[in-house]
Amino acid sequence: MADFSSAVTNTIANEGGARYTEIPGDAGGATKFGISKRAYPQLDIRMLSEDQAREIYRRDYWNAVKGDDIVSQAVAENLFDSAVNLGVGRAVRLAQLTVGVAQDGVPGTDTITAINQAPPDRFVADFTLAKIARYVGICNKDRSQSKFLLGWLNRAMGTQA
Repeated sequence: MADFSSAVTNTIANEGGARYTEIPGDAGGATKFGISKRAYPQLDIRMLSEDQAREIYRRDYWNAVKGDDIVSQAVAENLFDSAVNLGVGRAVRLAQLTVGVAQDGVPGTDTITAINQAPPDRFVADFTLAKIARYVGICNKDRSQSKFLLGWLNRAMGTQA
């Protein structure tokens, strides 16, 4: 089964690590370790520790996508990182689209079984294309988000900007 520790380390790196940021136009607002003020208004984001961020990621993202039930580390990391970036429901719907099951945004037994039965390389490739289509759709709908497109595409393809 997939390992949370490896997955969260990669996602925290994708999210900019311990750097506190407030980027104009970023819907999440202030962030640190990728945890946003918009999603967690009760938290003092500036004072957030990495341990607190890891706890949030396990509870609200890894567990929500059932990362422990996914066999392939690469698949679990992709789904988890996408849940952090796109939201759990959207990421699960894209995974469901990728494996051809009902798209309800809930990682139930049928979804997890289909994900685990898919060849990992094929799942990652098809899931990456689904994410790219989603990011392009966001930018087509709201041109102000285009400044984030290159970063999103690099993240989707597992490359650094």
